[in-house]
Amino acid sequence: MMVKHVLVATDGSETAWKAVEMATNIARACGARVTILHVIVNGLRAEEASQLARAEHIVRRVSPITMPGQERALFSMGALLQNSQGDIGKAMSALGERIVEDAAEHARTLGVDDVHTRIEPGDYSGTILAVSDEIGADMIVVGSRGLGRLAGMLLGSVSMKVAQQATCSVMIVR
Repeated sequence: MMVKHVLVATDGSETAWKAVEMATNIARACGARVTILHVIVNGLRAEEASQLARAEHIVRRVSPITMPGQERALFSMGALLQNSQGDIGKAMSALGERIVEDAAEHARTLGVDDVHTRIEPGDYSGTILAVSDEIGADMIVVGSRGLGRLAGMLLGSVSMKVAQQATCSVMIVR
């Protein structure tokens, strides 16, 4: 099987970062394109968004983008949400941009030139599968566990659903 286009989904978690590295290594070896996808969940509530606190390092880099002049005041996801005046969508979009741009920069550093980024709204697995079909991905790479919509309760369910329903090969990275 010749891999020409690899889709990797990331939520900014440590496992997703490993998935980005794996997808990049595969793409580099095959001369394939990489598309890095971040899914923004529809109807995300503030409590759920706060679970992204495990990606705090990203928040520090997003804060100057979403709220110029507030850089020093922001140290957490909670602060990012509070200072975006309840506009969770704006905060999550900015966080998603930072996640995919960091991943794309890393992929280019590892030697892949053909790198694209996408941020899409929807539910995690359904959106990953839809984007895979749309772009004609030969392979999907996902982490075994992400930050999770309800951390701890459904860990691994996204990767399992993607693996069961995808029409191409799927690699689950631990």
